[in-house]
Parts: sequence; structure tokens; C-alpha cells
Amino acid sequence: MKKVLIVRSGPYQVTPNEYNLQELGLASALSQQGYQCDVMYYHKTKNYDQLFEKNGEKIKVFWRRGIRLFRSGIYPQILKKKFLSQYDKIIISEYSQIMAVLLSRIHSNVYIYNGPYYNLFKIPIIESMYDFLFVRMLNKRTKTVFCKTEKAKHYLKNKGFNDCKVVGVGLDVEKFEQEEEPTENTIELLKRMENKQNILYVGSLSKRKNTAHLIRIFNILKSKSGKKNELQLVLIGKDEGNIVEKINYSRFKDDIIYQPYLKNSQLQFIYPSSQLFVLPSIQEIFGMVLLEAMYFKLSVVSSASAGGETLIQDGINGKIMNDFNDEHWVDCIENLLNNPLELKRLGECAHKRITEQFMWSSIARKIIETFDER
Repeated sequence: MKKVLIVRSGPYQVTPNEYNLQELGLASALSQQGYQCDVMYYHKTKNYDQLFEKNGEKIKVFWRRGIRLFRSGIYPQILKKKFLSQYDKIIISEYSQIMAVLLSRIHSNVYIYNGPYYNLFKIPIIESMYDFLFVRMLNKRTKTVFCKTEKAKHYLKNKGFNDCKVVGVGLDVEKFEQEEEPTENTIELLKRMENKQNILYVGSLSKRKNTAHLIRIFNILKSKSGKKNELQLVLIGKDEGNIVEKINYSRFKDDIIYQPYLKNSQLQFIYPSSQLFVLPSIQEIFGMVLLEAMYFKLSVVSSASAGGETLIQDGINGKIMNDFNDEHWVDCIENLLNNPLELKRLGECAHKRITEQFMWSSIARKIIETFDER
């Protein structure tokens, strides 16, 4: 059996029990299609191995302490030819991680899985220096860059990468299937959503996510709506941009529900109780919440962010907004909320789109096709 190592080298510790991690979803899908997959994650304090069972597949996870360099992690423990030689293929997250360079110097079958389409270094000069030093080398030594979106592909092509293939991101529904009952917090939120026309947003409340724009849109909708007592905005996510302050200043603050945290698996009870999902992000590497909302047959309105453009076929299974003009968004949302049949049609088509093309099994097939070509 061929072996694959998936490396998420960013120096940030993840919590598998709280969120659907893409690496584990991809690993289980590859395993179901004949590959043995291991995954490496950063750990703050210690090195240890852990066995995960996901979708019926056993996945070994290497938790490793790393050396942090800006936003990159370096892991000397796995940078050994003897260790890496057991793997037929290696998939590393992001071209901008220095581990992509180091792994490609040791192993001859390294692939990059890239999501960002903007500077993750934050300091422009570091990005230009990194690109000057390493892009040509990576282009020569790595096999293919698997891109999550067309925006990511265009971004990397402009940097000089030749072999870029859009494969998307998959949805893992295992956590939804395992959690059968709503928690007390979820039940309380559902009670507040009863008999209301709910516009839902899930994600951090921040400038990048453009949450203030959504609150402005909601205020205008409430001012115009003939169903003023029914229309309600539900925001779920951590406030990272003092957005709650804007909510408190809204004259419709009593119609805005703010839930700072809800376990990811509990969202399966919230999506079906909403009428519309809105994602107005300025930048979005992908937008896993779009995948989830569409899977649960919820109509979606999204900015032309990377994930939105990849998942949504405008007017077929959702709506794409190409600008941030308040009135354009208001008109679109108002028209949808006033047309329940169209909301239902879009939701059904959205579900079909995700189940047929954006489950991890579909993404794994695209990756294996590329493996076989190589």
C-alpha cells in the first residue's frame, strides 16, 4: 500500500475535537481510496504520536514541537531521510511555509496544497524576499501545487509556479453524524430563532470578514421590511473587531442575536432553522461555513471571495455579490427573503453541488488522478 504524509507546518496548535480539520478529512478520504496516510501537526510543548479513527479509517498523527520563524514552523524531527523515505508522497500546506523548501530538498515527491491568495507574511518585504529565494526552487523541486481556489491558482501562477491544479476543499460530515442531540446553549438559541426570519452569519467578527457591512445591511433591511418584527440577524463567532459595540449602537439591537461560541458540530441544528446565510468577507481563504451551509440546504449570499467563487454558481445554487454596495446587497437579500420558493430551490441545488463535488472523497480523487499522472 502506498503511503502519504500530510504536513500542516504552521506553528499553531489545532484542536481536532472542536473543528473539522482539513488534513484529517483528506487523509481519511485518501485512505478509503487505497493510500495509508499519516498527518503531522504542531504542538506547543511536546512530541508524541496519536492514533485517530476517522470515517472508519485509522490515521496516525505526529504531534511535533517546532521552531517558530515568523509564521512558519520548522520540524527537525521529521527532516530525516530515513523517516521520509517510508512515504511515496508528501503533501505540505502552503508554499510560504519554509518546510515546503526543506522537505523538497530531501524527498523527490513533494506536493503543495495551497489556500491563501494574499500575503500571509503580513510584512511585504518578507514575502518578496522569500519569493526571490525560494519560488524558482520550489517550482523545480515540487511536483504539483494543489490549489483550493481559482484565486489561489492565479496568485501562484503570477509568482512563477507552472503546475497548479484547482482541487477545492472537502466537507467532512462525521462530526455532524456523531452528535445527535443539541446542547443547552443550542436549544436556547433555537428558541430565540423560532417564528423569525433568520439571516445567519458564522465566523469571526472582524474587519477582514466585513461583519460591520453585514450589520449596516441588516439595519437597512429592518428599516424597509414590512415584517419588521420577524427579521432577525444571528451572528455566531468571536468578536475580533469590536463589532459588538456596533451592535449595541444599532437601533435594531434587540433583533440581533450574538452567540460568541458554538461547537462546530452543533451548527447542524442552526443551519436548518435559518432562512439565509450571508458571508460578506473581504478576504476568505476558502470559507468552510459556506460548504456547511450549502450542505444543509441553506440558501447563501456571498461576496466574490475565493470560496464563494469556487462553490457558488451565481443564480443556480446561491448568489455572488461582486461589490460591497449596501443597496445591492439589500436588494438581493430582500428579493430572496420575499421568495420562499426561490430560497428552497437554491438550497436544494446548493446541497447537490456539495454532495457531488465537494466532499473529501471527490477532492481525494482529483489528487490521486494527479499522483497517477506523475
